[in-house]
Amino acid sequence: MSARNHIDLTVKTMSVLESLVESAEGSSLKDIAARVGLIKSSVFRILFTLKEIGYVEQVGESGRYRLTFKTTGLVRRSAEHLTLCRLARPHLVNLRDRLQESAWLAEHRRHGIVLIDALEVSHPLKLSFNVGDLCPIHATALGKAIAAYLPPEQVDALLPKGKLPKLTSRTLVRRSQLNAELLEVRRRGYAINDEETIAGAILVGAPLFDSLGRVFAGISVSAPTARCSRNKRREIVAQVLAASRSISRELGDALFRATDHSS
Repeated sequence: MSARNHIDLTVKTMSVLESLVESAEGSSLKDIAARVGLIKSSVFRILFTLKEIGYVEQVGESGRYRLTFKTTGLVRRSAEHLTLCRLARPHLVNLRDRLQESAWLAEHRRHGIVLIDALEVSHPLKLSFNVGDLCPIHATALGKAIAAYLPPEQVDALLPKGKLPKLTSRTLVRRSQLNAELLEVRRRGYAINDEETIAGAILVGAPLFDSLGRVFAGISVSAPTARCSRNKRREIVAQVLAASRSISRELGDALFRATDHSS
């Protein structure tokens, strides 16, 4: 079974990538082939494909091959994901305990905004979501908080085709409404889901930024409208904003230290 599942081309491709890691200035086709022990025609096809999908580029008059920053992005995103969960958890606990409401963490992935952690309160009246759930970007605080800082083409890719799904009577169903809402989120720095997903529930979300200042995640706090007075709503907004800034800052510091140490 193990031999049948083995893909020899994958091994060869990884060998080529590992060879390029060792040469920041780039390597010729001949040198790469010699290092990995493959014929030049096989190495050329691998490099051609990696170049097509953006992981390899050719530089200089000699056309030497080297890795692009897209490969660095793979490592960075993996490190950010692991660091995010570790750094965000104490802040989620603090939000839950101080506000006595549930706190949520979501991450932007290619197919959508995904819940990756949850700290729920013990109140009998509460919202309940599952880690792994998708957050519709037109109707959720987490979705809008993240989408407000994404390029328009990425926002479009995350939206369904045609009319936006109506989840409650308050859900934004026109793209013009959503675009105006996202502009408002950028202006004030946080997003509100005011009974747009579930009648009787309000959520406040704020974006999280990586070490390069790009949005890639968000946090939110949910509360039943019956427990959310005007004063408590202001407190939730203040606490969520403070936590989002702290997490973004700590994440940037942690990744900077890790990069500095590795160099």
